Amino acid sequence: MKRTVRLSLGMSFIMLALVLIAPHLASPKLVLRFLPKDVYEAGKDHPSPSLPKRLLCHLLLAMAAAYMVWAYKDVAEGIKRDRLSFGEAYERLLAFLLVEKAFDIVCLDQILCMSTDYYQRCYPETRGCSGWKNRAWNNKNQAVRLVLYPILCAIQAYLFTKRGSRK
Repeated sequence: MKRTVRLSLGMSFIMLALVLIAPHLASPKLVLRFLPKDVYEAGKDHPSPSLPKRLLCHLLLAMAAAYMVWAYKDVAEGIKRDRLSFGEAYERLLAFLLVEKAFDIVCLDQILCMSTDYYQRCYPETRGCSGWKNRAWNNKNQAVRLVLYPILCAIQAYLFTKRGSRK
């Protein structure tokens, strides 16, 4: 379980690094689409970084996606290798996803996006947007994920622990 939490925290810190460097490397339309609509509208015409910077950003995103796939595969292989029960596998999968989701909600959404003016400094045209004060802007999306994660984890735990899936 410790390894699972470490892998999830690793994924969380990679996400943090991407969120911090994305405004400097990615197109504003890519970065701002995750923020409130008025912020997106105000900043979408901000000048894009140069092509080499955008390509670097896409390379970093691909590397982050590769880490996520590797980490999740490592968790799945650990479940099979350790011959965990359904309950233990479910617990491990849920921990992996919920650690990342808690980090996303608390650190990225509420602290970085809503409590600091980091993005407002990167996109000065968004200063004064009411979306920066709306802490509930992403609640629906986050709630859907928090409801779906336990269901998906149960399905995956079943698939990873059923008798025919063990080699």
